[in-house]
Formats: sequence, structure tokens, C-alpha cells
Amino acid sequence: MGEKKNQDGFGSMFGFMMSIIGFAVGVGSMWRFPYVCGTNGGAVFIFTYIAVIIIIGIPLLTGEISIGYVTQKTAIGAYQTLKPNSKWYYAGYLHSIVAILVFGYTVPIYVWVLTYIYRTSTGFFHGLSPSAIAESFGSLTTDYKTMFLFAIINWAITAIVISKGVSGGIEKVNKFLLPALGVIMVVCIIIGLRVPGSSKGLTYMFKPDLSAFSMNTVSTAIGQAFFAIGIGMLASMIFGSYIKKKNENILKQASIVGGSIVGAGIASGMMIFPMVFAFGLEPSAGVGLTMITLPNVFNYISGGRIVGTLFYVGFYFAALSSSIGIGEAIVAVVKDGFKISRKKAVMIVMGVSVVVGSCSILIPGFLDNVDIITSNYLLVISGLLISIFVGWVWGADNFLDAINIRKKGLRMWIKVSVKYICPLAIAAIFVSNFI
Repeated sequence: MGEKKNQDGFGSMFGFMMSIIGFAVGVGSMWRFPYVCGTNGGAVFIFTYIAVIIIIGIPLLTGEISIGYVTQKTAIGAYQTLKPNSKWYYAGYLHSIVAILVFGYTVPIYVWVLTYIYRTSTGFFHGLSPSAIAESFGSLTTDYKTMFLFAIINWAITAIVISKGVSGGIEKVNKFLLPALGVIMVVCIIIGLRVPGSSKGLTYMFKPDLSAFSMNTVSTAIGQAFFAIGIGMLASMIFGSYIKKKNENILKQASIVGGSIVGAGIASGMMIFPMVFAFGLEPSAGVGLTMITLPNVFNYISGGRIVGTLFYVGFYFAALSSSIGIGEAIVAVVKDGFKISRKKAVMIVMGVSVVVGSCSILIPGFLDNVDIITSNYLLVISGLLISIFVGWVWGADNFLDAINIRKKGLRMWIKVSVKYICPLAIAAIFVSNFI
């Protein structure tokens, strides 16, 4: 394809960090982490998750960012540069497909959150019984008028931000979204911890119950790490190509992202579990934890309408930062692949997103089924290809030399992880998903 070097770039490393953390600290940490943690034993899952991020997540994220950083190209051109005259560039197409699917099929989640911002702020849930709240969420999924109204708002916001470019759009917005999200989360945590009985939630989160540990805990933690960090979702590789400064410490940046993801997941849990336990609700309520369980809590605490609105605004900020990150990555590939303007690339990407998103809204089971296919299979294969490419094809030593990692201890940790632990762990997940 003869792809040129990526001309887009971040104005500063702070902008890069805010953007890549924003991409990672999104739906995976705010929506998925609390219910996965709740259904896998709380504290035991958290400690397993931290170990997985350190042993697997950070080394693999370092590798993915480095592919873009070293070549200064988007996914397909990056593979062609590092391994010319081979078929490895097909991995770039797989990353792109995964990104397009995730960007499109997750739109109902954004719609639910926007709807809940409106409903909570206007007192829609006030006076409703728990069963009525559950029923209202069920009926929302088939209220196509409301769903498409908020979907259009979400698509418009995403398109406007991405069309502004990297430094003018993604970087600028994330510099606001991430600090705002942090403040909202702290406020919600403080209010939640003041509710009588909330300390049980902290015990659940931080006191390990070893009887809850199993190999499924490890498998789920690896899957959650992949989903949260966004391994194989294209964005990290593209953002790497936007770093123009030479001799940048990519491992340091990846470690900060890994730490941020763990922090965001724990903070999300601290927003939710203390209130869940204070009101005697079920921590393993699954996906409905944030949409069915929490409105009950906000109904009962003083100032619940304000706290609830803040919570869902924070949730949307996190989700939006993910969405614009992954959308930007797809636009970069389309723009470079077809040699077209950003404006045209945004129109094509948003057009595909609207089609996939509409299917997710209109077709029962579409979201769940595509989520299983994407998270359990395509993302896993995508991550496996990155691990094999960085560890064995590009070569672990070449990769470590290219990003100036000289310390023996660090080299050994990343080398062993990327070459051996990551492929074995990913292969184990893949097999267990079939079993």
C-alpha cells in the first residue's frame, strides 16, 4: 500500500497519556469491571487482576504501542515496515475489524447511560419500586424512539470530536474529560461511604476469600484486562504512531496506563459496592448492576438525584473517551488506506458505525452475541498475533532495543512475558472459551 508516515500527532506527552488512558478507562472499567468483580468473588478477583495487568497487560501494551511508535505508521503499514514481504499485515486488518465492531455494537450502552442521565436528573425513578425500575430498563431496550434519539446525540458528539483531529479534538477533549471524571468519582465514593452499612462493601472488595479463587478467576481476569486495556483494538498502536518525540519511554507510559486501569476499576467498585451492600442488594447482579441496582440506591439516599446524575455523567465521560479513542484509530486507518481526507474518513467510519449500532439496537441478542464473538474470540486472536509478532517475528530483543530498554531486569520481565507467558495465557483463554 506504500503507506506514508503518520502526519497526525499529539501536542504533548500529557495529551497522549490523557488520550490513551481515556481510551482504556472507559466501558471496560466503569461498566464491565464492577459486575465481573462482583460475579468473581470481589477481593480475590481484584488481586488476580492486578497480577495479570503487571505480568501480561503492561508488557503486551508496551509492544502494541511500540509497533506504531517505531514505524510512525498505522496498523497495516506498521506490520509491512517491520516485516516486509510477508502476510503479517493481515493482522492489521483484523485489528481494524475488531475496532469497527467494538465501536459500533457497544452503542446501546452509551444510549442507556445518556437516557439515565436524563431520567435520573428529572426524577423519573423517584417513587418506583425495585421491580418497576427493572421493568423500565427492560422496556427501554425496545423503546426505539428513545434509543435512536440518544444514539443520534452520541454519534454526533463522537463525530464532531474526531473530525477536529488529534490535537484539536481527541487530546483537547480528554484533557477535560479525564480530570472531570476523576472528580465525579471521588465525590460519589465519599457520599457512598457515608451511608450506614457501606463498610461491608469495602470488606467485600479488599478482604480476600480464597475459597472464591479458581482458574476461571484467572481466565476472567485476563479477559477483563484485555477488554480494559484494549489489546488488539487498534487504538494503542495508532496512538503510538502519534508520538513524535524521539527516545520516549514507552514502558513507562504503558505502566501508567496499566496503573490507571486498575485504579479506575477499583474506584468504580468503590462507587458501587459500598452502596450495594448498604442496601442489602446483590453484588453479583451482573450487567444490570449499574442500570437496575443503582437507581434503587439513588432513590433512598439524600440528594440521590444529584448523586445519581453525577454518577451517570461520569460514566458517560468514561465511555465517550473510549469511543473517541477507538473511532480515531479507525479513521486513521481508513484515511491512510484510501488516501482520503479526514472529513471523508470520518463520514465513512461513522456511516459503518451507524449501521452496526442500529443492528445492535434493533436486533434482540445482537449486542450479547457480537460481544461474545468479539471479546472471547476476535480480541483474543488479535492479542495473540501481537504477542507472537512482537516476541518472535519482530523479535523481543529488536523490540526492546528499539524503545531503549536497557536494564536487564526490565528486559527479562518483558521478554519472558511477551514471548512465553502472553501466548500461553491467551491460548489457554481461547481454548477455555470453546470448552
